[in-house]
Amino acid sequence: MLTSGEIRLAKSIFGDSIHYHKVWIHHGSYLPFDLQDKNTAMSPNGELYFRAWYSNDFSLTNMSNQHLFIHEMSHVWQRERGMNVIFRGLVSWVVSYRYKLGRHALRCYPMEQQAQIIADYFVLKTYGYQAWKMLRARGDVTLDGDISETEIRQQYQKAMQFFPWN
Repeated sequence: MLTSGEIRLAKSIFGDSIHYHKVWIHHGSYLPFDLQDKNTAMSPNGELYFRAWYSNDFSLTNMSNQHLFIHEMSHVWQRERGMNVIFRGLVSWVVSYRYKLGRHALRCYPMEQQAQIIADYFVLKTYGYQAWKMLRARGDVTLDGDISETEIRQQYQKAMQFFPWN
C-alpha cells in the first residue's frame, strides 16, 4: 500500500482523482523470471513495480525518485481513466518520452509523454525552476526547446489546464 506521505505527494498533483487505497508498490519484477530490467519501473495494472529504485516511502526520497514515482502514478491515473496501459506499455521502449509544449492540452499527447509532462510539471511546481533545470540537465525532464522560465511556466499551465480530469 501507499504510505500516507506517498498519498500526500500524489495528491499534490492528482488531487482525489486516483483510488489511492487500491495502489500497491512492489519491490520486484512485474514480469516473470525477473525479466523486468532492474532500472525500469512499471505500472501496468494499477500497481507500481520497482526493482533498483524501490523505496519504502517515496515521499522521503530525493527529487529524482519522486519524479519517477509521479511518472508511474501517472500511469495509474491513465489506467483509471480507461487507457490500456499494458498494451501501450508494450511499445513504450520505442516511443519518445520527449515532448514540446505550447500546441496541445495534456490529453492530446501519447501515454509516455503525458506521464513525463505530469512528472516534469510536478518538479517545477513542487521544487521550482532551478531544480527543474537540474533534472532537465540530467535528462530526467524531457521538454524539448530552449525557452524562458516564464514561457515554460505558461506552457505547462496551458497543457495542464483541465488536469486532472475525472
